[in-house]
Amino acid sequence: MSELGTRLKQARIAKGYSLEDLQDLTKIQKRYLAGIEDGNHSMMPGAFYVRAFIKQYAAAVGLNGEELLEQHKLEMPEKEPAARPQMPSSLTSRSSSVSRTAPSAAYAEFMPKVLVALFIVLILAVVWYFYSASTNSGSPNLPVDEDDGISYEEPAPAAPEETEEQAAEEPVEEPAAEPAEPEAVLAVEETQGETTTYSWQGPADRQLEIAADGPSWIAATDQNQTELTSGARVMQAEETETLDLSEVDFVRLRIGDYSNIALTLNGQPIEYEQQLQPQNIVIQFTDAE
Repeated sequence: MSELGTRLKQARIAKGYSLEDLQDLTKIQKRYLAGIEDGNHSMMPGAFYVRAFIKQYAAAVGLNGEELLEQHKLEMPEKEPAARPQMPSSLTSRSSSVSRTAPSAAYAEFMPKVLVALFIVLILAVVWYFYSASTNSGSPNLPVDEDDGISYEEPAPAAPEETEEQAAEEPVEEPAAEPAEPEAVLAVEETQGETTTYSWQGPADRQLEIAADGPSWIAATDQNQTELTSGARVMQAEETETLDLSEVDFVRLRIGDYSNIALTLNGQPIEYEQQLQPQNIVIQFTDAE
């Protein structure tokens, strides 16, 4: 058993948690938790997940995961080296062929294209010239009538006498004003243990955006314990997910590292009332009248 695994196991026992309890808290499989305590990191999916799972384990038992990783960094597996991109063979062959092309060969290849373009322009100019000439010759010279000094005025049609009176009597209907969209109100109801409860009164159309700035466990369920996210998991930096909460009365969020998760409801940021890792966020919805 590694020294890091021993410290984590002692903290778990001091909290009174079994591996099954810790599995329910962190959503990490029990065999991975046992592997962390035994120092068996080879069974993990990768070096990144070793560090992420250790941080979640530490947060669940009240320890600082970053400090533990720094103190026991010699026990951590090395990060996987990023694969070096290979240059496409077609690009390499093209660059070599360009370098071998002499200036004279390039000039000889370019000149026929220029001559063909000039020939096409010349043909178009000749066609346009003959088309313009034929259009002008086909229009007859129409004689211009001279003014004989007599002007003819057409009488204006008589308007009905009652038109203006009827227009004045008819009332003008104003368009009905559209109902104003209800304002949203988000308020903190209570904080108890790891759970902060909010109340939301606003539009029935509700969208919750979850944005990660770093690795953190995230899970969301409704009043029927139905998963609302694409799956309880560790979100990574720059990863976002939007939940449609229009049809739910209640949402419960389980957050591993709150400092890496930003919550926005209908464009309104949700401020954390507690600095706990992990913690629960509960929002109860009421539609505005």
